[in-house]
Amino acid sequence: MAPSFLSAHARYAARAAEACGYTFRSLDGGDGYLFEVRDGARSAVFAAGAGTPYALNDARAASIAKDKAFCAEALRQAGVPVVPGRMFFVTKRWAEMRSPGREPDDALAFAATAQYPIFCKPISASNGLYAEAVDSAEEFADYMTRVSREHFAIIVQPFIRAVEYRVFVLNGRVLFSYRKTPASVRGDGVRSLGVLVAALPREAGAPPLKPKGRNDQGRSFAANDVPARMELVRLDGPANRAAGGGVVDLLDGASMALTNIALEATQAIGLSLAAVDLFEHAEPRRYQVIEVNSNPMIATLEEHQHWHLIIEIWKANFAAALR
Repeated sequence: MAPSFLSAHARYAARAAEACGYTFRSLDGGDGYLFEVRDGARSAVFAAGAGTPYALNDARAASIAKDKAFCAEALRQAGVPVVPGRMFFVTKRWAEMRSPGREPDDALAFAATAQYPIFCKPISASNGLYAEAVDSAEEFADYMTRVSREHFAIIVQPFIRAVEYRVFVLNGRVLFSYRKTPASVRGDGVRSLGVLVAALPREAGAPPLKPKGRNDQGRSFAANDVPARMELVRLDGPANRAAGGGVVDLLDGASMALTNIALEATQAIGLSLAAVDLFEHAEPRRYQVIEVNSNPMIATLEEHQHWHLIIEIWKANFAAALR
């Protein structure tokens, strides 16, 4: 039984430390966002929460992965297929430190002639925050206003509906993979999409779900629209677990095709530990990297009781930190 720290990483580290015969100590009580692991003579301190507990990645590689625009460009330069996109600043702060052409006014000019829907997300957010489908220039202007309160730049991409995978790479090999499914609701012919979405179960602190989605024929639904009885509406937004997404086919390892592109992506950035998110397109069959996460949560493994994988990840992390 894993200890009941608020920090998931503390739970994982404590369980792995026990398996290794190491000593685990939380440095902030029951929270566990700062903890120490000791193997006897050596010790290492780890920070979770707003920090990253992974010692396997160096700061250079992790900083590239953290910036979605930088990461995408690095992948493109390395010949790794990646979802196309354009980066725009949503605030004029620090404009004197960059070349022109990507300022808020440029973003609005782009939006005036864009082919909708488009998909927008901050270049440095996590857990699907502010990752949204946008259907018009007016929606885009509102999105910019909202996101600029917390972020300084966004990446704008085509809206893609395709099979999505997450592939977890550890020290040059694929440890596990799964297919991601977006949050969805099924209509009853009575309640609006907004009411159906509000009734979905949510974890404490999870980002709010936007009541906007599409059925299998591509018809768009807004909050006040009423889906027909048994009509499936998949919500527009990321398929992240934190954003209400689900997991299918959790496997040790991955297919050869997924393995190859995930390893190419992590090698291009220089990461030893990463979660690579990819789209699979059916006709013709091809893959595109969505993003590479150097600080991935692994709550899906805990949820599915795959403790052998959690322990393997943390054993490797201990080996990197305890030097």
